[in-house]
Amino acid sequence: MTEDRSSYRPTAKWLHWLVVLLVATQFSISFLMPDIGRNTVPGTLINLHLSFGIVILAVMAVRLVYRLGHPVPLDAADAPKWERALARATHWIFYAILLVGPFLGWASASSHRLPVVVFGMIPLPALAAPGARWANQAGDVHAFGMWVLLALVGLHAAAALYHHLVRHDDTLRRMLPAGR
Repeated sequence: MTEDRSSYRPTAKWLHWLVVLLVATQFSISFLMPDIGRNTVPGTLINLHLSFGIVILAVMAVRLVYRLGHPVPLDAADAPKWERALARATHWIFYAILLVGPFLGWASASSHRLPVVVFGMIPLPALAAPGARWANQAGDVHAFGMWVLLALVGLHAAAALYHHLVRHDDTLRRMLPAGR
């Protein structure tokens, strides 16, 4: 029996939707969170934000390893070349932002003397010295990257809906939890 290489496996779907849930949770917390600065006092929202950032990092690392071992074509064969290139680029930018972004936020937290203790149970080492200029800049890059991520999420969702409602192909259905 041959495997359908155009469909995502259940594990890939599960990891995709878990990341969607984690990122949505993270953005919700971010919008409620006060600005982080030199005098920020650690609190529940900041601790949750840092903890979910570490969880996203871990899940994305697993997702990347899984994807490299179980590749699936992203694009429809009949799609224009520019569309296929944009889909590939968007997916790899997602991976880059979601793998690098947590480290940038962690470094910024370290610079601001905010301890990273995953859900109050697992303390992580500081990635930067208190007040480290590079880590403060990493926080700025982190914030910018998250706005880029939000824009890409919108593009990704719009593209999925376009394929489903306009092109009437299986692009969206391939990733839905119920299967094809």
